[in-house]
Amino acid sequence: MFVSLASIWGGSFVAIEMGLGSVPPLWFAGLRYLLAGLVISVVAAATGRFRPQDRSEWLSIGLTGGFVVAGYHGLLYLGTAVVSGSISSVIVSLNPVLTTVAAGMLLADETPGASDALGLLFGLAGVVVIANPGGSGVPLSGVALVFVGVTMFASGSVGLRALDPDLPAASLQGWSMLLGSTMLAGGAVLRGEQFPMGVASGESALPFVYLVFGAAVVGYLIYFDLLSRIGPVRVNYVAYLEPVTAAMVAWAVLGRAPTATTATGFLLVACGFALATVNDPLKRLGLRSEGIVYSDLSENGSVEVHYAD
Repeated sequence: MFVSLASIWGGSFVAIEMGLGSVPPLWFAGLRYLLAGLVISVVAAATGRFRPQDRSEWLSIGLTGGFVVAGYHGLLYLGTAVVSGSISSVIVSLNPVLTTVAAGMLLADETPGASDALGLLFGLAGVVVIANPGGSGVPLSGVALVFVGVTMFASGSVGLRALDPDLPAASLQGWSMLLGSTMLAGGAVLRGEQFPMGVASGESALPFVYLVFGAAVVGYLIYFDLLSRIGPVRVNYVAYLEPVTAAMVAWAVLGRAPTATTATGFLLVACGFALATVNDPLKRLGLRSEGIVYSDLSENGSVEVHYAD
């Protein structure tokens, strides 16, 4: 599920870049999530509880719709209208760093360990290499827009875990997308963007369909499921893999081959991802020096310690 999500969302950066060639950014994002929200809402209503029942569930919808859908995607689309989708994916890969900081402040059970910190450093190094700050200039306005959007995404995902609503994931997704798309449409009107009559036709048709049914419907169903299973810090490590998949899709679709510098950055990102997701590799090294091979936390909460012969 994790690798599938990274592949789907990595490809979405290329689809956004392609669609923005003919569709205004906020209308593009708003119409995408309006249609996706309608599809998910129908599925949620047909398969389980759809209506929110308490304050925490309504707050979760407001938080997700305002921060994750409207805030993040509105700024992402505005930024990607200035910089390339590949650059946007690199900036978005800072999401695990921002999520770790937010979770460390808000969630007692998400305190990062030494291996997490080392993994984040490797990942950041890979991001810097891929961005190539010493090379051709990248407009700072586009970078700033995407960065603020990623900050909103990280804050929203941590806040959602703190609220821990009982609303089914599909229902939360449907309500949030409908709310977020309404906010995006309002922003498009305030910006004076012209309504795109041909968003589902012409050169924007294929990217729009992919963004609605692939990245939004399937992608967010996977995301919310993983969020409930492994928490916001670990699920947002998916951002480390998105520049890799985005570059591969850009190569296949746009003929934009990755450079040796990009490949080096990908290697650093992969090392960071491995360090951040493996269960306490540094602690295991310390245990081995004391004759302990490894220790596991069993399902009933007890610790099983395995000694070397």
